[in-house]
Amino acid sequence: MKYVYWFIGLLVGIPVLLIGIPIAASELGGEVVTLERAEEDGGSSRIRIWIVDDGGESWVEHGDSESYWMGHLKTSNAVVLDRAGQSQSYEGTLDPDSHDLYHDLRRQKYSWADQLIELFSGGRESCDGIPVRLHLSNDA
Repeated sequence: MKYVYWFIGLLVGIPVLLIGIPIAASELGGEVVTLERAEEDGGSSRIRIWIVDDGGESWVEHGDSESYWMGHLKTSNAVVLDRAGQSQSYEGTLDPDSHDLYHDLRRQKYSWADQLIELFSGGRESCDGIPVRLHLSNDA
């Protein structure tokens, strides 16, 4: 009977660890912002993501070429983030050419947490996310 409990524990425990470790790393690894993302039904959802900065510019990465939000940015470049407890409006543009830069900046900023996330996700080579370059909106 002891082996059955071990088996059940492993059966439940391993998936919990595989899901929980990346979530914990992403939340505890450094600055997390909340992105207000447009949805197909006309509404929006809030997603917690990492942000990187370099030379007065910022980037986020959340979505691939099939993502509704990414397609929506081509017609409406308004991006709203909650950062450091304040809602900030940005103009966002798809910036696929900055993929390596984004990952380099992410590694510098998030260090061990980024390494752990890449370990669980397959690394930057398997990443099909598109970075979004953010400029503070004149409306802000």
